[in-house]
Amino acid sequence: MRFHITFLLALLLFCGCNRWTVPNEYLGHWKSDKTKIIVRTEPQLMKFEFVSDSADVSIEIGANKQVTGRIGDATFINGVLKKNWGLPSSITGVAYIVECGSIGSIYSQDPLKSKHVELWLSPIEAQGSMEAELRYTEKQAQFPMAGIVFKQSKP
Repeated sequence: MRFHITFLLALLLFCGCNRWTVPNEYLGHWKSDKTKIIVRTEPQLMKFEFVSDSADVSIEIGANKQVTGRIGDATFINGVLKKNWGLPSSITGVAYIVECGSIGSIYSQDPLKSKHVELWLSPIEAQGSMEAELRYTEKQAQFPMAGIVFKQSKP
């Protein structure tokens, strides 16, 4: 019984300390120019095939940590912004992660009609741009699909 109470107290303490707010400079609309996006498939175990084309990416980050956006032809509405609690962004280059969830085809030649992806956001640079990485994250994969440079834009 004592273990259960200790576990619940630890859980409550952890949940209470996990509160953070989205920095104002990240809020709003972000858009990229067209960039090469690579989709990887694995038709046989450890035998990969790659298809690439160019597409632009746009996202909107809200103060409630909700993110909506478009990656080429694919849209997502229930993205969640999470703080990168791992190593500091000065080492990893990743300040926040947008869990986009499952998206559809990015472009017409995209062989995956559904895929889970994330956007790994870097700290904002002095000139108001933000680098990001698009990552395929299904089945414990962390495949980098594209390097993206976002610029803040108007809706």
